[in-house]
Amino acid sequence: MTIGTTSKRYAKALIFNAIDQGKLDVLFDEILSFSTILEESEELKDFISNPTISKDLKKSLLYDITGNSLPNISTLFNLLTVNNRIDIILSVCYAFVKLYYDHKNIVEVTVTTPVAISDEVELTIKKYISSIKKGEIKLTKKKDESLIAGFTLDFDNSRLDASIKKRLNMMKKQLKTN
Repeated sequence: MTIGTTSKRYAKALIFNAIDQGKLDVLFDEILSFSTILEESEELKDFISNPTISKDLKKSLLYDITGNSLPNISTLFNLLTVNNRIDIILSVCYAFVKLYYDHKNIVEVTVTTPVAISDEVELTIKKYISSIKKGEIKLTKKKDESLIAGFTLDFDNSRLDASIKKRLNMMKKQLKTN
């Protein structure tokens, strides 16, 4: 998902506020939980992005969903509702997570393979990334059988694509041009 400038500004304000209050890690956990709720519910995303529904109704629903289980995220709801920006809440959550990782010096890495990878391969990937990037490595593993073989490695807005799928597509492209 593309994170806009406005979302980054709200996330930055939220992270500074959380640091001042000493609740950064707690808020991070709440943001992750809330993001998961939003990502899993298309109806909720549609409801929030619907311009015909009042901002107060949206805020009320978000409070009902989170209840007492996510008390610190209410600051975000209030801020976005007051400024009539509640529709960018998921983008703000993504921006917050990225800023949190930057603040904590965590490198987010995603490896996608057609089959599950072993612990040994996972350790090798972490060592490789550690040699290029300083910080704690947070490795996310995804499975995509369409890669056929090989892997893709995503980190720092870069992608290392060593998949058979990519090679086949490159050969296909070359054959079409010749």
